[in-house]
Amino acid sequence: MTLPLMLVINILIVAVLGLLAKYVKIGSAEKTAGGFNFNYSTSDLIILAVIGAIAGVVNTGTGIAWNAANAAGGPLAGAALQGVFMWAYLLAFFLVRKPGSMLIIGLIETTMEALLGNPSGISTIGWGITQGLGAEAVMAFVVYGNFGWWAFALAGAAASQFGTTWTAWLFGWDSTPEIVSAYWTAVPINLISGFIFSGILGWWLGKTVEKTGLLRTTRKK
Repeated sequence: MTLPLMLVINILIVAVLGLLAKYVKIGSAEKTAGGFNFNYSTSDLIILAVIGAIAGVVNTGTGIAWNAANAAGGPLAGAALQGVFMWAYLLAFFLVRKPGSMLIIGLIETTMEALLGNPSGISTIGWGITQGLGAEAVMAFVVYGNFGWWAFALAGAAASQFGTTWTAWLFGWDSTPEIVSAYWTAVPINLISGFIFSGILGWWLGKTVEKTGLLRTTRKK
């Protein structure tokens, strides 16, 4: 299987997750006007910078473990850890509520990882881009206006799976049938991992911060 075909299939997976977020309603969800408002305030940028820096430090250790697992056993070995990296993407979006915030967090936190010693070096930023785009795509389907756990969980799943397209390119996972088979076998694990450890966790952290009242002076209704 070629890398372009892997990319196309992963785009279709993300699109399906986006359609589920748009048309399948599970639980109650806070709804806002949403829209494509890129007017970031100074407080928005500060929030993104702080969350991105913290996530970069936290994910550096996990990244080392993930790299070791993938090097030892391929896609299946690291699948369970695949979804733990994007909690900050969803947390940041919950707090800032602007399109592009998840991609920005991805760039900040993976740059931090690269500087702090991720074994993949500067290539780590590729995960920030692909994971951020996966999450952004799902939220674009709901026009960035759905703040329920279901939409966030699906965005986390999309980020987790779409990030593997960068892994496949970086590690040459299209090179042998055995690795390709393991890659597709790992898809459900990647999706579940991202669903729980990035989507639901990021949403829960956002709700927790919101309850403290710290956002009252920064969030515009």
